[in-house]
Amino acid sequence: MTARLGFLLLAALVSPGTAATEKPNFVLVVADDLGYGDLACFGATDVQTPHLDRFAAEGVKLTSCYAAHANCSPSRTALMTGRTPTRVGVRDWIPEESPMHVPRSEITVATLLRNAGYTTCLSGKWHLNGGFNLPAQPQPNDHGFDHWFATQNNAYPNHRHPDNFVRNGQALGRLEGYAAHLVADEATRWLTQGRDKTKPFFLYVAFHEPHEPIASDERYTRLYPHADPAYSAHHGNLTQMDDAFGRLLAALDAEGLRESTLVVFTSDNGPAITAQHPYGSAGPLRSKKGSLYEGGIRVPGLARWPGRITPGSVSDEPVCGVDFLPTACALAGLPLPADRALDGASLVPLFE
Repeated sequence: MTARLGFLLLAALVSPGTAATEKPNFVLVVADDLGYGDLACFGATDVQTPHLDRFAAEGVKLTSCYAAHANCSPSRTALMTGRTPTRVGVRDWIPEESPMHVPRSEITVATLLRNAGYTTCLSGKWHLNGGFNLPAQPQPNDHGFDHWFATQNNAYPNHRHPDNFVRNGQALGRLEGYAAHLVADEATRWLTQGRDKTKPFFLYVAFHEPHEPIASDERYTRLYPHADPAYSAHHGNLTQMDDAFGRLLAALDAEGLRESTLVVFTSDNGPAITAQHPYGSAGPLRSKKGSLYEGGIRVPGLARWPGRITPGSVSDEPVCGVDFLPTACALAGLPLPADRALDGASLVPLFE
């Protein structure tokens, strides 16, 4: 499965006269510490994720989907660059004020698409630098995002009323609400009011859920009565994220973008399963976040593109986070960077 084959298959599907404005839109949605067994559509029997379950039925379920690393920063680096994260110098999660970061010399999928005429937006967790919102290291706008609403790592002090979001370089202070809905609502506002609607777009939505410290609205926790409040909080957090994902899908439909948009959903690594929140699930897989056993790196993968991806399909072909950049380039008709090694392959043949 090669990028060249992807270009050839795409050429057979798109007429020679296709205008630049008819290039597909891309929405990449990434959950944080979501395990292979944490969604109902991946076998969970004690979790309610109706929007993601419906989304799975509308597209393809990728049952051998792998994060490029067992921790967050390297995994997200691979998604953005199409490169194994050690090539980039990101080998583990990045603490605040760490010198580790994705260098300016790296070319992200957002930069490639923006240079090709796309408008771009990040809403949610960044975690590609330690010097967040500081001039010494590149920020989301330096890596291709026209608009960004982000945190360095987690939403602090937790998912409820976080106080560490930054919008386009401006710290926002304490925000009212829960992180999942704040992130989805920002993405929705950008879709409906903020973007240049004459251009195709790339929207990267990076939820903080279900990474700890977890905080979940009572309307979700009460769905999971349990002797241990951590169980109710964790499972409620999954449903809270699912509800926010549903808001995002509704905004796409309201804007008439369903048919023209490839939406991909995945996770950055396996479940955390900590002493405070031991209820994340890798399903039948061994181990958890931080481990190179399957439970640490094999994650839920879903993709929807009406008319191009068969609804309700399932693929067990191995795919990885490094594949997103070459896939987006193939579908947008863009050449891959020729001055560096890329480790991913286009997934267009799989979709078609």
